[in-house]
Amino acid sequence: MAQRGHQVWCFTTPGGQAGIKAFLAANADEGAVERIQFIYPTVPGWVQFLYRWQFGVYLHYFIWQFAVWRLAREYDRAVDFDLVHHATYSSLKMGSWLWRLGKPLVYGPVGGAQKAPIAFRQYLPDWFQTETLRSAFTWLLLKLDFNLHQNLRHAALVLASNDESAALARRLGAKRVELFLDTGLSESFRAATFPERPGQPVLQLLWVGRLYPNKALPLVLDALSQVGARVPFQLTVLGDGPMRDLVPGWIAQYGLVGRVTWRGGVPWTEVHTAMLSHDVFLFGSLRDSFASQFMEALATGLPIITLNHQGARTFLPDAAAIKVSVESPAVATAAMARAVEYVYDHPAERRAMGRAGYEFALCQTWPQRLTRLLGLLGQAGISPAVSALPLARRHHRYQQAHHHQKPRRPSPGRQPLPAE
Repeated sequence: MAQRGHQVWCFTTPGGQAGIKAFLAANADEGAVERIQFIYPTVPGWVQFLYRWQFGVYLHYFIWQFAVWRLAREYDRAVDFDLVHHATYSSLKMGSWLWRLGKPLVYGPVGGAQKAPIAFRQYLPDWFQTETLRSAFTWLLLKLDFNLHQNLRHAALVLASNDESAALARRLGAKRVELFLDTGLSESFRAATFPERPGQPVLQLLWVGRLYPNKALPLVLDALSQVGARVPFQLTVLGDGPMRDLVPGWIAQYGLVGRVTWRGGVPWTEVHTAMLSHDVFLFGSLRDSFASQFMEALATGLPIITLNHQGARTFLPDAAAIKVSVESPAVATAAMARAVEYVYDHPAERRAMGRAGYEFALCQTWPQRLTRLLGLLGQAGISPAVSALPLARRHHRYQQAHHHQKPRRPSPGRQPLPAE
């Protein structure tokens, strides 16, 4: 937005401050740094302490949002914002306080309405904690959270990262809802040309993700245990997380010792190298808005085998992926096994899938994503101003507007304005 000439004030958590400063310093020559100001609202120490538990994550977010609203309200009195875009968290149920500013509001991209199919619970350890309690909390917020309902009704535009969340937003009163990917690529990420892969006697499969229950690695392993013996394959698993101690047992349970290699968490450069050297990306998450791994795989020309639901169903091009039915675990795993056999038997079709995905990814950079967003805003009659006034001067107007006010002690949810 700043590179397009817009003045941007970004309210975010202090946790990213060091990385943001380093990024701005490294990109100072791009001419956008002077048009963007970062503000870091805080929360009381006891709220930050509770953040280590799941209920504390929700509490932290609600209180932090209140702090953001109070501070943004003060900025708005001096700056007079044209547009407010709430992009924090990707879950619709968390809502936004910023509709209270009375300015055109873009909310999202958000997901959160998707659920793991209960028939697949055998593949999700701790189902009660990760799925049942989550669903109960979601239901409670959707029924009782006045702020969420008002947020959706006042939003000029709600961006949804899958069909389920788009439908829920409409049911809750959102007037204009558009499907919009929450994942994009920097222009430097994609390969300059389509990555060609040399033919290999063994089909090289890749799984990348955090080892959380909803990522359902056991489902993929079950499917691979049903692949015909005539198909030589090797699965590489990259990722770490709470389920790490169960991985060796899963591999043995499905009879895949020697055919699955788990390398744990590795640097991103190694993930990228693996995507360029493998033949197929195999992923079976049971609950995801849209896995960012998909976009990375597409950009490296990897064909995809996955489940036909949620964000994968909504956004993955049919020509770039085999998306199997989630009718039942038996149907899904058998279809996934047949898909592995198909891509092994048809290398030309496998290459065509990779090419289709690569061409799709070429159109998914952040600048292109922004162009679409501005187009949607234009259709809604919203045109954020492009100002020649340096942000530092507009920020100075805020300081002038408060110069004669009686000094106040900062509240726990707020901190002094950042220096210019």
